[in-house]
Amino acid sequence: MKILGEFVRKHGAIERRFTGSERRMLTNLAGGVVTALDSADDVASYTDPVVTRLLPVAYPDDPDAAAEYADATRSRLAGAKVDAARRLIADLEAAPGGVVHLDQEAAVRWLTALGDLRLALAERVGIDEVQRSVHTPQGMLYAWLTWLQGSLVEAVETQ
Repeated sequence: MKILGEFVRKHGAIERRFTGSERRMLTNLAGGVVTALDSADDVASYTDPVVTRLLPVAYPDDPDAAAEYADATRSRLAGAKVDAARRLIADLEAAPGGVVHLDQEAAVRWLTALGDLRLALAERVGIDEVQRSVHTPQGMLYAWLTWLQGSLVEAVETQ
């Protein structure tokens, strides 16, 4: 698989060309995040390690405060993460020639989505230390997501 370069600022936007394989990988991962978080209000989702990682308990030592905080924020936080993942998918699907163009607001949504993809992947495949896992396909994917997110951070900071 050919991996393309970093995000760059060009003509007032941030852009990067993605291969078909990269687009499919990111779309599949983002779809998994959407699926996991779509049921975040369902009590059964509280045992899903990905949901727990993306929406952690705010007060682990105080179940009442944790429940109150979750009631007040869980749905909104999950919705924002789902929206970011769906936007990432839509941007990749609409990318002419694989080139994604992001304005500042879209870049921030992408940063959120890429962070969530990394956390979800790490949780699903048991990556706790990249040093131990980088030689596995999942570890390489995690490292690539980390690099991609870092590249986008640098592009956002360069104005």
